[in-house]
Amino acid sequence: MARNAGNRPAEIFGYPPADKSQAAQQARQQHWCPFADKVCNKQSRLIDYPFGVCSAEHGGNINAVCPRRFEERGRIEGVPRVIEDTAIHYFGDLNNVIPFAEVRLPNIGTIDYVLVKHKPMQAEVQDFVTVEFQTDSTTGTGQLVQGLRDFVAGRDIQSQTFRFGMNTYDTIKRSVTQLLNKGIVYEAWNIKCYWVIQEYIYANLVKRYGLKTDGYALEHASRFALYNLKPKGNRLTLTPSRYVSTTVDEVYNAMKNNPGLPSKDKFVKTLDAKLKAKLGVTFDL
Repeated sequence: MARNAGNRPAEIFGYPPADKSQAAQQARQQHWCPFADKVCNKQSRLIDYPFGVCSAEHGGNINAVCPRRFEERGRIEGVPRVIEDTAIHYFGDLNNVIPFAEVRLPNIGTIDYVLVKHKPMQAEVQDFVTVEFQTDSTTGTGQLVQGLRDFVAGRDIQSQTFRFGMNTYDTIKRSVTQLLNKGIVYEAWNIKCYWVIQEYIYANLVKRYGLKTDGYALEHASRFALYNLKPKGNRLTLTPSRYVSTTVDEVYNAMKNNPGLPSKDKFVKTLDAKLKAKLGVTFDL
């Protein structure tokens, strides 16, 4: 792990830069994603090989920046840890539960995972629950790419810092749109959805839109499954934190009544200043 505070890649092709193990070296040579167990599919026009930065260290936090990072394997071969966690939290166990990835929701979009509990010894749905992943994105991403390039070139990036930022606001805008669009469907169907995000993103939702800080109710259709990326040995691991539930109405009302809404008077004053600068005169009536 990086010892000096700064902004840099936290994982490259699934392993922290400081990890010199054979498994880490092999993954880097093959451009392999150990979470999806496939070649990395993340691209950047700035390099001619996969953009294998799975998570980024920024402001003292470790932030996942690729959706495949949430595919970290659990106890069952080929099944992501968060899928196991969701199945146990919702169904109580993993018996007769089969996950399906990338399931089309007509007129809305694609669901990352649908977990289906089938009737014993029958190909018939008994119950199902949906799961959505939302990782963060970056600004000034060229600098994050530079961190990767420096690492590939053999430079020590543990002592460097790179001038990229986190584009959490854009991530949240996309998340809220999905939460409302899909949440309406799930509430109409009377089913549940787990929205897998990191704690710091939920904290931003609370600060920006006035969502509640905590609280969980079984009847709510939308459930935030909050995780952190924490060191475990030489690796980082997805660690469950807590669950917070909500409804479409709660989200809408929080946004509508958000005390952080901008002031109209201040906005008009800004327009007045722009007019004066543009026209170069002051009209006295």
